[in-house]
Amino acid sequence: MTKLFKPMLIATLLAAGVAGSALAAGEAPTQSPMPMMEKGRHMDPAQREAMAARHLQGLHDQLKLQANQEAAWKTFAASMKPGERMMPPKPQAGDTAPQRMERMLDMMKQHQDAMQKRLDALKTFYAQLTPEQQKVMDQWHGQMGRRMSPMAKPQPK
Repeated sequence: MTKLFKPMLIATLLAAGVAGSALAAGEAPTQSPMPMMEKGRHMDPAQREAMAARHLQGLHDQLKLQANQEAAWKTFAASMKPGERMMPPKPQAGDTAPQRMERMLDMMKQHQDAMQKRLDALKTFYAQLTPEQQKVMDQWHGQMGRRMSPMAKPQPK
């Protein structure tokens, strides 16, 4: 028994030392899965609007629009500007569960109406584009979707 005790003690101490040094080193900080979302969430409205304007200007430059397409572009760009951020409805004292849900549903309807207006403007603008410009627009809109969704991005390794 004593012949096994010393090697077991040494092995245990070595394992504890390795584990302790690994814990002390800690993990390297990882990039947030939603950098744009976090950045946008903490921006003041002026910064958010400036960022949106830069993105739209970049799209405008990539599309190389012709003069007859500018009116449709202006309508589309106006629809894409960030609006006033809607805050979730605050529960009122004495509200019932159905009343709270109705207020939430009203807010969702407002969001849907705003999205429908954007879709209508997008369809009108898209119809004015050449096939090459439509490809650029498809790529841009796909990238926009990936920026918005943390699940669509590949996670850092």
